[in-house]
Amino acid sequence: MTPRTTGICLLVFAVLSAVFWLSGLLVPVFKAPFLGGNVFGFSLLALMVAWGLWLVLRGRNEWQLSPLTLKQLRRFRSMRRGYVSFVLLMVLAGLALLDSLIVGSRALVVKHGGHYYFPFVRGDFLPGKTFGFDSAGEVDYRELQERCRQEKKGDWVVMPLVPYAPKLDAPAIIEVLEMKGDVLHLPGSSRMVDGAAYTVFVTNPEQKRQEFQFRKGVRHGDFRGFNEKGEQVEKGRYDNGKRVAYTDFSGGQAAALEPMAHAEWQRLVYPPSEPSITHRHYAGTNGNGQDVLAMLYGGWQQVLVASALYLPLVFGLGVIVGGGLGYFGGWLDILGQRFIEIWAVLPFLLLVAIISSLISPTLIVLVILIAAFGWMSTTSYLRTAVYKEKARDYVAAARLLGASTPRIIFRQVLPNVIAILVTLAPFEVASVITALAALDFLGFGLPPDQPSWGRLLHEGVDNFAYPWIVSSAFTAMAIVLVLVTFVGEAVREAFDPKKFTTYE
Repeated sequence: MTPRTTGICLLVFAVLSAVFWLSGLLVPVFKAPFLGGNVFGFSLLALMVAWGLWLVLRGRNEWQLSPLTLKQLRRFRSMRRGYVSFVLLMVLAGLALLDSLIVGSRALVVKHGGHYYFPFVRGDFLPGKTFGFDSAGEVDYRELQERCRQEKKGDWVVMPLVPYAPKLDAPAIIEVLEMKGDVLHLPGSSRMVDGAAYTVFVTNPEQKRQEFQFRKGVRHGDFRGFNEKGEQVEKGRYDNGKRVAYTDFSGGQAAALEPMAHAEWQRLVYPPSEPSITHRHYAGTNGNGQDVLAMLYGGWQQVLVASALYLPLVFGLGVIVGGGLGYFGGWLDILGQRFIEIWAVLPFLLLVAIISSLISPTLIVLVILIAAFGWMSTTSYLRTAVYKEKARDYVAAARLLGASTPRIIFRQVLPNVIAILVTLAPFEVASVITALAALDFLGFGLPPDQPSWGRLLHEGVDNFAYPWIVSSAFTAMAIVLVLVTFVGEAVREAFDPKKFTTYE
């Protein structure tokens, strides 16, 4: 792809993203710039427009890379482990951009009453009355999908692969059980039921008819019976399948309700629930009933937004401060170094705890706080590199030719030290991932309604009896950090100046 074509693509993407967002359409991929909020989104679109215009106006038909850069890129590609890790990270980032096409509680397509709806791109919601429900709020598309299957009128609903939202979506899980003889089993399994199970009315499936306690699939313990109004009309007790006590509060009318009970047995699965393909909780649920896989997906989106915010902040401060200290030196360098030393000893966690107690920190606020303490290492590297470069002959030659100080800095020195930022980028991404997870783990991070890997880790550590919670969060973090580390090692090796430069 040529620079001109790249510029046109950036301009088209920026314009379409802004138009869709302002029109209230949440189109996947095009809404990606706004995952970090409106300010971040429009700022990113402005940068895309500026870069796109610059590429178009330059009018170049091919990328003009130096022979050294081409050698470095070829060397990076030859490092199999780092290159494959980079490709995998790009694939994961692409999946994150698809957003509600993969993970979400809104249907992709709904065919109802001869009309087609596309709820996943709507900024507002479709009320339940649109599809025949009594509720004026947004329809539950999972419930609508189940109703369409039962009615068989030609209506249908297509849900995302994971039909749960990354946040604030904790539906009740009702499991249909199998009665084999007098023993109650889990569906499609030889495992017997322990705990409560109940029957419902045929005419009112929302109302329990009788609720029993089971032990190893056999009735054992107290039971209660209800009428269609939800009033308790009977109670009793079973001992290993035999009724040993019974009380009828309705004067004999409870027996007449027996034929009204559905033959199907059900139970309410309380969170956390183990992974289930039947209920489409592929990684189980957490203690609040939220889908773990959906939360991992939302956490990965948070990581991408945080990285996109963190790198410009850290590298911007590193280039400005480190470049200035290294180039000008003298008293500016001495004062700058003393300031960095003082700033480095400030208690980061204490400051975050104070800010978290005053306000509810958003992702942008947390990234700014982390960047406020993470720019110093980049500054040190840039200061050293610029201090070394300014003593070279080409800088002295530029001064003799009358080049101004800004020209020497931006056109001569910085292009020769910019490779440091390329090698540092993967490791800075790893640092912001671990920092966000640590803050969420300690309770100083994002609000509880936001998906977070650190909060999942904290909940998993507190509930080792439910291993799918901590194992899912740990596996996701480990995979991403390992891939980022492999990319960082390959980039550092590929851009190592000792491989292409001879010093005399």
